Amino acid sequence: MTPFPRLALLMAGIAPIALAASPAFAATIDAPSRLQDVTVYPDAATVRRMLEIDIPAGEHELRIDDLPAMIDPASLRVEGEGSDRLVIGNVDLSSRARTGEAGKPETRQKLAALRRERDRLQDRIDAAEGKKQMIQRAGSGEGSQGKPLDPDQWMKAWDLVGKGLQGVNEEMRGLRDSLEKVEAEMAVLEQESARIAPRHDTARVAMIAVQASASLRAKLTLTYRVNAAGWRPVYDARLSTQSGQPQFEWVRRAMIRQQTGEDWANARVTLSTVMVRRGTQAPDLRGEKIAFWERPVPRSAPVPMSAAPVPEAMVAGQLRMDAARKEAPGSDRNVAAEEAQARMETGGFQTEFRLPGTVTLPSGMGERSVRLGADRPDIKLTLRSAPVLDPTAYLDVSFRAAGEAPILPGEVLLTRDGAFVGKGRVPLVAPGDQARLGFGADDRVTVRRVPVSRQAREPGLLGSTRTEDSQFRTVVKNLHAFPVEIHVEDRIPVSEDQAITVERLPEMTKPDLEAPDDRRGVVAWTLALKPQEERALVTAYRLRWPAAKEIRPLPLPR
Repeated sequence: MTPFPRLALLMAGIAPIALAASPAFAATIDAPSRLQDVTVYPDAATVRRMLEIDIPAGEHELRIDDLPAMIDPASLRVEGEGSDRLVIGNVDLSSRARTGEAGKPETRQKLAALRRERDRLQDRIDAAEGKKQMIQRAGSGEGSQGKPLDPDQWMKAWDLVGKGLQGVNEEMRGLRDSLEKVEAEMAVLEQESARIAPRHDTARVAMIAVQASASLRAKLTLTYRVNAAGWRPVYDARLSTQSGQPQFEWVRRAMIRQQTGEDWANARVTLSTVMVRRGTQAPDLRGEKIAFWERPVPRSAPVPMSAAPVPEAMVAGQLRMDAARKEAPGSDRNVAAEEAQARMETGGFQTEFRLPGTVTLPSGMGERSVRLGADRPDIKLTLRSAPVLDPTAYLDVSFRAAGEAPILPGEVLLTRDGAFVGKGRVPLVAPGDQARLGFGADDRVTVRRVPVSRQAREPGLLGSTRTEDSQFRTVVKNLHAFPVEIHVEDRIPVSEDQAITVERLPEMTKPDLEAPDDRRGVVAWTLALKPQEERALVTAYRLRWPAAKEIRPLPLPR
């Protein structure tokens, strides 16, 4: 035996021993994952995926496919545990074009089966068409040798051809009907598949390097952040005045949206109040210098009077304070359905709402409304009016924010005595602070503001100052059969120039409040009106300024 065959046999015997003693070669292992938890912030979301997989001994790469394209690469984290020692190495994130058809897996499977059925039907139709052509050729009047048939054979040939064509035509009609049904079902599924297709035609692939000391079972958690998701607060405020004691319900809701390109199926969802993208630290403040300011040259055209702000849309309605309707004795009563709501958890710097059960939120399907909780705080009913802008008395409800969570800024849907009266907005209200909502107009309280007098005095021969006296009268009347409290506001000009002075006249009704909510130039009165009672308020002031100049009312900054 030559040395070469002997060497080949020796190597063949050594190779299995070396392979058995060394770790397994590096390989790529497909690791399917399932979405488990989603934490939604007002401007982003954090997704957590779970995967369990058997890993052979040695160094490998786990491939996690079909991740959304909008992942923030810096946010990708992998944690886990194994039945034996497991080391997680680097994590690479790459992009790839999506392959295959969009839509759900079951939809794709149905489409594939329907296409196969369509092809089978088309093959049968083609075979029937060929059969029909053969029958037509056989009925052309030629015998088996290509000679014309004798007249006594015509009747028999016609019967055979007619029966054959009739059978083939009936078979083709049935096949075409079946083909139309299959194509119609395919069109519906293709439309549904296109509707739920992800907005992005790319996907992310995560490659996780792992090293296992022995064959083991691993459980890994993959977390990442996406920006194309968020939630906003919406509130339901329900006021009932039909009983002797007004009832008020404050319902918190959340409108969740997500356009990440990834469907959140059967996920546990938590809503957090943390603003992820707002910033993490206070800005650096710089100093400023003071310098002379040159007043701009006025235009030649006269400066128009400052227009009053347009009042908000008046909501029609009437405040009813009728006695509670009593139920008829013996009437059947159904139990009202309860609406599932979230569990609130308050930490030192944030509040979280954990939605009950699991939630399915397809990508790009619009906003989903969920209930977070409800309170029934004590309220105070007051009427408010600013007749200089709008001579209407509006019903006002004030209450304290209950619980440990703040009221976030958002839209409020207002319902009064079962009727929807409009939408409002609520600012940020800290726990324990006062919140205030308007619930529409009260037509049984009238407010009228009319000018009483305006006197302008020109300077005399030796004078250099002009004077103008203004007086307004506001009349408030309660047409209800019960007492009401109304808060009335008016305004008096404010001077920021020493050459212009504002003086209140003795005829003016003394205000109960000056500059409410730090609004300079605003005065307010609070009136307790008995049924059918009428009260009058007088606003009177005097302006003085140099005769050589003109004055104009200008709005004060907010």
